[in-house]
Amino acid sequence: EHYQRNMAEESLKILSEAEPEDIILINDIDEIPNLDEINFNRINKKLIFFKQKMFYYKLNLEYPNFDWIGSRICKVKHLKSPQWLRNIKPKKYSFWRPDVLLSSKKYSNVEFIKSGGWHFTNVKTVEQIDHKMRNFLHHLEYEKSGININDLKNLIDQKKIMYNHKADKTDQNKWKNAKSLNKISLIDLPNYVRMNSSKFKDWLD
Repeated sequence: EHYQRNMAEESLKILSEAEPEDIILINDIDEIPNLDEINFNRINKKLIFFKQKMFYYKLNLEYPNFDWIGSRICKVKHLKSPQWLRNIKPKKYSFWRPDVLLSSKKYSNVEFIKSGGWHFTNVKTVEQIDHKMRNFLHHLEYEKSGININDLKNLIDQKKIMYNHKADKTDQNKWKNAKSLNKISLIDLPNYVRMNSSKFKDWLD
């Protein structure tokens, strides 16, 4: 996934279309930034991070009280690489901290967009979710959890997430904290989904 992100930079070099003041937005394909919340003529921060709502299994099942810091913005003149932008800690640090001055992951010149959009994860069939979890970066954690397809089916039917996203990645208890999802109105979803809800009827609860 690092390779794919950094290929965006190679494309910019090849096309020679990017000027120093141009704005670069990096996000994964399951993240939709809410650009209505930004005045692009008044960007004065080095970095802009989007606080996004997270959705599980269906487009309108929200993981409550959880902000996903997904899509990110900076100007071309500040961009070290797309993966560098993704690796930055999603927190605004004090300018005077020595570790900030020396770090490539900690910054003070950051703005957070509160209504920053939507992150849709595991909007798949149960078989596709199981295949994904057994082949992604942290597949060993999933395999050690003992969760199988039947468990996934039950979680989806009960509208519960697979694991606690706030827990440490090495904490196996995180797979036992199945929090409930909230069904939300179409009005809170991206415009395209609202206007074309019939196309997504299989992916709406």
